[in-house]
Amino acid sequence: MAPDDYFRVIFGLVAVIGLIGIAALIARKAGVVSLPTSVGRKRRLAISETLPLDARRRLLIVRCDDREHLIILGAQSETIVDSGFDAKIIEEDSGAPGRNPFAELRNAFNKTKPGLEEKDRDAA
Repeated sequence: MAPDDYFRVIFGLVAVIGLIGIAALIARKAGVVSLPTSVGRKRRLAISETLPLDARRRLLIVRCDDREHLIILGAQSETIVDSGFDAKIIEEDSGAPGRNPFAELRNAFNKTKPGLEEKDRDAA
């Protein structure tokens, strides 16, 4: 290959990378691309905690603007259990075993499953 062929390849590579960069800047300014770590922006929505209740349902605490919402997600439905309580940071003592705050709710759901006999509810 002649030296001018190398020059054309390098120039073409730089031109393509430059065009990709310009397109990315335009997309970011237009709002098409949203980076998760935007500078100076605090995320408004987050999942604080999840707990599987059974094979089909899970319990979520969703935080939005310093408010928390307790939601049960199922295969075909969503249920808001409690909405709008203040977000609290729970400090756990690593030395002491804590009780599960959702154990009573899990037991209540297992007892109310339709079509289960008493012996089947204990197994669930």
